[in-house]
Amino acid sequence: MTDTEKFFREIVDIHVAIERWFTGAARPADLPQLLERFSPKFRMISMQGTALGKQGVSELFGRLHGKRPELRITVDEMQISHEWTGGACVTYRETHADASGVQTARRSTVVLEVSADGSLQWRHLHETPITA
Repeated sequence: MTDTEKFFREIVDIHVAIERWFTGAARPADLPQLLERFSPKFRMISMQGTALGKQGVSELFGRLHGKRPELRITVDEMQISHEWTGGACVTYRETHADASGVQTARRSTVVLEVSADGSLQWRHLHETPITA
């Protein structure tokens, strides 16, 4: 697997895990494993412009477990913006849809870092809503 494929696979895999979390398909005991993917220094700028650290994301996920049972998340249009030894900046489009057909989409930019063990950690995420 190339580095590019590894970065793209991480983005898809984490969104599968997040979808499972929000729909309730994941068990509450799975939350620590999901949160391990985020760097202790993780920072996120949400679609509303709020800045959240890893603790804020943990609290958000804690509140939302099983709250969107019909949610489907798709990720596409992934592109490497910049790559270096030990990480990459990747942009992608993320679409959330529910059973009633309501969709929200965002363009996101993530900085992924390669950990000492070779796993990837999310260091920074910035989401921007896509309006019709």
